Amino acid sequence: MKLDITDIETSAYQNFLDYIRNEQTRIKYSSDLKKFLDLVPDKIYKDNDIEFTDKTEAFVTLVRADVKVGKSIIKAYVRELKKKIDDDSISPSRVLNLIKPIKALFAANDIDFSWQKINKSIPKPGKSKDKAYTREQLQMLMANATNLVDKIMITLCSSAGFRVEAWDYFTWDDVVFFYNDDNSLKGGALRIYHGDDEEYWTHFTPEAGKYLLLYKESWKSRFMRYPKETDPLVVSVRILHPSRLGKKGMESRMNELAKKCGFRPKLEPGQKRHKVMLDHGMRKYCNTMMRRAKVNFADKEDMQGRNPGGQEGSYERYEEQDFERFSEYQKAIPFLTISDEERIRLENEKLKQENTEKKQFEEKIKVLEQRQGELENSQKEYESIKPDLDKMLLEYVEELGEDFFKQVFGEKTFKN
Repeated sequence: MKLDITDIETSAYQNFLDYIRNEQTRIKYSSDLKKFLDLVPDKIYKDNDIEFTDKTEAFVTLVRADVKVGKSIIKAYVRELKKKIDDDSISPSRVLNLIKPIKALFAANDIDFSWQKINKSIPKPGKSKDKAYTREQLQMLMANATNLVDKIMITLCSSAGFRVEAWDYFTWDDVVFFYNDDNSLKGGALRIYHGDDEEYWTHFTPEAGKYLLLYKESWKSRFMRYPKETDPLVVSVRILHPSRLGKKGMESRMNELAKKCGFRPKLEPGQKRHKVMLDHGMRKYCNTMMRRAKVNFADKEDMQGRNPGGQEGSYERYEEQDFERFSEYQKAIPFLTISDEERIRLENEKLKQENTEKKQFEEKIKVLEQRQGELENSQKEYESIKPDLDKMLLEYVEELGEDFFKQVFGEKTFKN
């Protein structure tokens, strides 16, 4: 087999597409990159009305030839974006996201480009003013959830605290269930962004796990088989074959639920967003509850896909597959559980477990006390017969001779 020359000489735009693994990210980055390149005057390329893919090629060629020109163009772009920040049209974090496609384009085409000065010119995102959901609001969402998909969406998002984009990645291979000794569910692990550079593991509550297990049975009833590891975690309810229900589908469902609960009233004049964001509000709820449960800070940050900073974030502290963070996460399970009944059940189980452990401890104490008594009795019996034993031993020594005992037991033992 021989490679065609077109397989060898790829375009700058094709390199850009190949560089981005996730399809949804690829679509988003392509759209944002096009908006940027459309702002660059055609005369800079010495050509008029060129196509988007040609603009990509032309821009890469231009930057390779003169990095200073490329920096000037990007700086001008950032200045325009900063004007929108001043107008409160976009946020600083949005500016950072709009720069990412350009960075990806350069990285994909091996362009050595320093972003330090440009990054410093972008205002740092301020403290977010949006709020987390309250447990009461989540309970209202659950009360209005009409099917298992909605209930999975609410319980999994609020207990695992991942970003909404993760729904574009999930398969059943990303879910691990944890069980107690009595085979009752005690929670689980969830892999986020499987296969991506930002992949990480987090955990979910028994409440969320219960709905996932019910959904697995529902899947069997619908498709006449259990889901394979490669199947999407959640699928569309309107399609007869397993078709992923990703980010857009989940956002749509959440929006409908929020409206149904009265969480999306008409915005007041000058107001650009609601106080509680549809999906991020659940992520913030998870973060808040883990903080209240006094979960270790570094573990909490890791479980939300954030680098806690410093040396702690520079080295892998354990194998992810060992799920050593789960013991920390368990502190937060009562805080993250939405249903009052489920929280009461967990509290009762905890009390039963504590009572069982207490009884086991008391039994061990009794056994140890009994053993101690037996040893003390043995010591007393030995001490009571020791004079007779010593007398008997001396008689044997006199009868058999010291040399015999030294040969048999050794001189040191004989002296003792």
